[in-house]
Amino acid sequence: MRATQFAVYSLVCLVGAVTSRAQGLAHNENYIVLTEDRQLADDVLQSAQQFREQLANRWFGKPLPTGAGRTIIHIEIARDGQDRGLTWPIDSPQRKHHKVWLVTNQDRATGSTLQHEILHTLFATRYPEGLPAWIDEGAASLCDDAERFDIRRRVIDSFARTGNWPDLRRTLNASTISKTNREAYSVAATVTQFLLTRGDRPKFLKFAVTGRNEGWEIALRQHYGMRGIDQLQQAWQQWARQGRQVAAARLP
Repeated sequence: MRATQFAVYSLVCLVGAVTSRAQGLAHNENYIVLTEDRQLADDVLQSAQQFREQLANRWFGKPLPTGAGRTIIHIEIARDGQDRGLTWPIDSPQRKHHKVWLVTNQDRATGSTLQHEILHTLFATRYPEGLPAWIDEGAASLCDDAERFDIRRRVIDSFARTGNWPDLRRTLNASTISKTNREAYSVAATVTQFLLTRGDRPKFLKFAVTGRNEGWEIALRQHYGMRGIDQLQQAWQQWARQGRQVAAARLP
């Protein structure tokens, strides 16, 4: 079976399996949403489409073609305060289809948690070879709500207060960044914020690709005029000590 046929077959099988557990279904050219009721499915579909357009324009300067990176979104409404999301490609390495699974409350299912995962799917579609883990998570963290920003601010403030700063090389070279690792996630998020004060989002993505392909020392010199990671470490710490971590809405 050809790769395209196999991807479509896998997508249909997955939809069938998940539909058997969900009562709400909504879809368009880009998304299939499966959840516990139709109204929520419609609301999630509308939000996902809006986020897709807004985030693509913000990060890429133009929308993605209709149908690129088709995504199944499964929503489970948590009654116990859980808020987590997972995104992965169905047909790696082509990255033509994606699956998003959210366990969260209704507000975040149509808001920050959904937006966070939608950006992951856009990056996976635009960069099928993958972006460095800290770039992917750091950028997506800009979609988070005030509660998560506050958690990261407290982590960074503790570094500044104790002087026990983590080595940026560990985060920049990490193959994965776990959302449960507050230290690494806070570093990825705030280094992303810091670099976005030095240039726009397209510049940041060019830096990401150069860093992935040629190393961070070259990427920092080429895109931000820094001598390397040591200078980034010093500049980021100074910026963070001054309490300049800001909410996403205030970023350029």
